[in-house]
Amino acid sequence: MKIHLIILLTLFTLVTKSQDLDNLDSYSVDKFYKKINLDYGTLDESGNSIDFVYVETTLQNGLYDIELTDASGDLYEVKGYNIYIKFNHYFGYAGYGTECYLDVAGYSSTVYKKE
Repeated sequence: MKIHLIILLTLFTLVTKSQDLDNLDSYSVDKFYKKINLDYGTLDESGNSIDFVYVETTLQNGLYDIELTDASGDLYEVKGYNIYIKFNHYFGYAGYGTECYLDVAGYSSTVYKKE
């Protein structure tokens, strides 16, 4: 009886969470990147000095509670982590921090802005 109650409460929590996401603005993720710092004196193909590059990366499947900030160009930084996101379409201004959920599910990832 006790185990059934725990399973029921867990399922209710998962259903409630998915319903909450349905009511939020969603944004499809194009790719994830991590920032790699380069040694002093590294040059790009034009001979200009560069300090870092962004390298494509993957994340484990799951639902993450994140905060996004504006980064270079079309990238948004996951605050507190070395993860950067590029969206398929316009995300908008994130400023110094926009609270979001990140749902990573295989090749399909979505960011939901909290209201």
